[in-house]
Amino acid sequence: MTIASRSHGSAPDRLATETKASARNRRHPRTMSSQPILFIHHANDMYGADIGLLHSIKSLDRGRYFPIVILPADMPTGMLSPELERLGVEYHFAHLGILRRKYLKPRAILPLAIELLKGIAYVRSIARDRRVALVYTNTFVTVSGAIGGKLAGVPVLWHIREILSMPRPVRWLLCKALGLCADRVVCISKAVRDNVLQEAPNLARKSVVVYNAVSVAGSNGIGKDIGLREELGLPQGAPLVGMVGRISHWKGQEILAEAAALVLQNHPDAHFVAVGSYFADESQYLQKLKALINSLGLDGRFHLVGYRLNVTDVYRALDVFVLPSIKPEPFGRVTVEAMMQGRAVIATKHGGTVELIEDGVTGMLVPPSDPKSLAAAIESLLLDRPMREEMGQAAALYAKQNFGLPGYGAQMRNIINELVVQECMAVNDISSAAPLDAA
Repeated sequence: MTIASRSHGSAPDRLATETKASARNRRHPRTMSSQPILFIHHANDMYGADIGLLHSIKSLDRGRYFPIVILPADMPTGMLSPELERLGVEYHFAHLGILRRKYLKPRAILPLAIELLKGIAYVRSIARDRRVALVYTNTFVTVSGAIGGKLAGVPVLWHIREILSMPRPVRWLLCKALGLCADRVVCISKAVRDNVLQEAPNLARKSVVVYNAVSVAGSNGIGKDIGLREELGLPQGAPLVGMVGRISHWKGQEILAEAAALVLQNHPDAHFVAVGSYFADESQYLQKLKALINSLGLDGRFHLVGYRLNVTDVYRALDVFVLPSIKPEPFGRVTVEAMMQGRAVIATKHGGTVELIEDGVTGMLVPPSDPKSLAAAIESLLLDRPMREEMGQAAALYAKQNFGLPGYGAQMRNIINELVVQECMAVNDISSAAPLDAA
């Protein structure tokens, strides 16, 4: 079992300074014994990308590889690191220069560049010192991992989990780095891959789609969990419509609130719930959302519930699940989680969710930023319980067949093994071709 480390800051001195010996040894012949894979991650949370990281780690062939995880030093506390410790996974904190929204301002460019250079140097040093078989960069914004891995001379797998909505020059630079550094690009949906190829069509041969796994316990259906309903003080039998996800300007909580006001005109007994926490820089949006709920007269009808580690009870308490995202979802993990619980789902018709739902069969798709269309879809499901239950059962069957952890794990193991084997063959060819030193 590996050991968890809570060390902060830059790499130890012995990693920071490259010696001539380490420069000579960085492409040493490798065997297929147990080798480290270095995972570089952008957060210390337990949302989609964090869960995806855990699934990739759990999918490793532990007879051949073991994980080392690097987390950002600006998030020293969170929910991911305790889970890594529980799993016995070695992890460290380092300055990585993650491309967060708050850094994409003129006065923040220089501090970001300094952090980014620190991150590149750290990843390059630890990759060489630990003789890692592969650098696994998780999410687009973790650029230092990919560049550091490339400079260390080891294969780089870059797992893209975002649809970029940054300014065009930033998107161009990121895709340029992707093309130069990544040996393989894994995208979590066709929508994500298409977004990448718009900026970098030359990555078509390097990129592949591997849909996220969803590992929550499934349900066949129609039974309800009363825990959340009791917590909210709902009357018995009251319809409950809800969403799960970060409280964020693009997730669509405001759209759901506006739709709720319309639904309540014909279904005055209905309740609505939004489950999730928020980033510190989204606190103003939370206050705006609360003000909207109040102005629409939804107090006591629209409930804001904080983060839940186990959201299964939330899905099972709902009659209808909604994902009203204003911007395209790269995948929409919560949609699949709700489908696995046999819930009828409604999502906006763009991004990765279009690939998850067969409209009218396993769920419903509505135009984004359209409260009237969303309200009409919600009402149609509340009025027709047999259709709602039939749709939920079809959704559960489809989700279990297509988004299980075994299938995801097999695909990721094949990709990792292929990259490592190719590198071993290349290095061994170089070594065998090298001239003997003079006596």
